[in-house]
Amino acid sequence: MRTNRWLLGLAMSVSVVALAACGSQDDEASPKDSSAAAEQSPGADSAQDQQGQQGKPNTKDIPDVVAEVNGKTITKDEFVPLFETQYQQMQMQAQQSGQPVDETGLKKQTAENLVSTEVLVQEADKRKIDVTDKDIDKGLKESAKSGQMSEKDFLKAMKDQGMDEQKVRSELANQLKIEGLIEDEYGEFEVTGEEIGQAYEQAKTQQEQMAAQGGQQQEMPPIEDMRPQLKKQVKQQKSQEATQKYAKKLRKQADVTIHL
Repeated sequence: MRTNRWLLGLAMSVSVVALAACGSQDDEASPKDSSAAAEQSPGADSAQDQQGQQGKPNTKDIPDVVAEVNGKTITKDEFVPLFETQYQQMQMQAQQSGQPVDETGLKKQTAENLVSTEVLVQEADKRKIDVTDKDIDKGLKESAKSGQMSEKDFLKAMKDQGMDEQKVRSELANQLKIEGLIEDEYGEFEVTGEEIGQAYEQAKTQQEQMAAQGGQQQEMPPIEDMRPQLKKQVKQQKSQEATQKYAKKLRKQADVTIHL
């Protein structure tokens, strides 16, 4: 089974990026006052506001049941770690852009992400997409490697984000189920030479832009040297787009209630 870390990356990228000193993902470090507090005291520069901007977001107003998907509940305990992780990523971006984090919007987005994940996992279970412990072990090793850390350090980073090893393995199992579902639905994604060329030109443009902004000037390797990496990148992008598309389709057919 392939591992592109789509779901796991969504929930864990902040820790991986922060501790590996790489900078994210989708992908996650600090907060603003809760939407409830903001409504009660709009514009107030309170200690609570400052705590929100510098520490964790206020999650006291999150209901015990955040959403229901075809009778399956998504709980506060499932929501909060992902929300805090996503908030941390947005906060890092906000520090660069100077724009405050839209905490209310982020809560809604996080809930929608969890709903999309749930409808995909439910469909995978219907199709009996199987994920073994061996698959999870392999995915865990790859996730740690992508963060340039040992498996032990990776799990510690996840625990610091509120996700113990059992939760990490559970999330990874869901991710692998979703990948298996998308492969079952769409088959293997083909990559053309033209698409590899476009990905190469895009990477070249991004590097030039970084150099223009004062970044280190580096010469791009020849396209042939990057072809395997570019092919994998294009495949992952296609898989992610297909996942989003299929999640929207399943969502329309699902019975969903969000309580935020």
